[in-house]
Amino acid sequence: MDGFDEILVSACAGQERAFGCLYDELQPAILRYLRWQEPSMAEDLAAETWLAVAERLAGFEGDEGAFRGWIFAIARRRLADHRRRAARRQTATVPDEVLVGIADPGDPAELVVEKLSAQQAITHLTATLPADQAEVVVLRVIGGLSVQETARVMNKRPGTVRVLQHRALRRLANELGQKSVLEV
Repeated sequence: MDGFDEILVSACAGQERAFGCLYDELQPAILRYLRWQEPSMAEDLAAETWLAVAERLAGFEGDEGAFRGWIFAIARRRLADHRRRAARRQTATVPDEVLVGIADPGDPAELVVEKLSAQQAITHLTATLPADQAEVVVLRVIGGLSVQETARVMNKRPGTVRVLQHRALRRLANELGQKSVLEV
């Protein structure tokens, strides 16, 4: 992100436009990460993530990479909180027939076309890789996090993250029959 330091200082000072720049830059990646983990709650969890960011932004110190790691760590904690709450309460499923009559105010076709390839890739990763390997690849590629930032988010050592990423890429390469995947 060009001019990250100035944007961050402005956002910390309460300038909505600067906060909007941060949001515009990172929201798509955060949503993809959360959709991969919890598709039905991704929008709500992303909103909770940004609320926490807004509340704590003034205390943040670091560069762009640290900021990305920080926000993905917040998203991951919101996800864990959601799963703990869901485990404590009972839920009842709603029949498909009830949902058919509910209209969506937006045009889902545009959203689907725009995000389809990224979501297909995440779905393929989830189906192909073990959860920890898939999470490393999603955080590194979609989140744009470094090995160290990914390690902090996942509470793992950087060496472990490198091994998980290598194994994930090797598995994908073997499945696709292409060695070019390893060059990522």
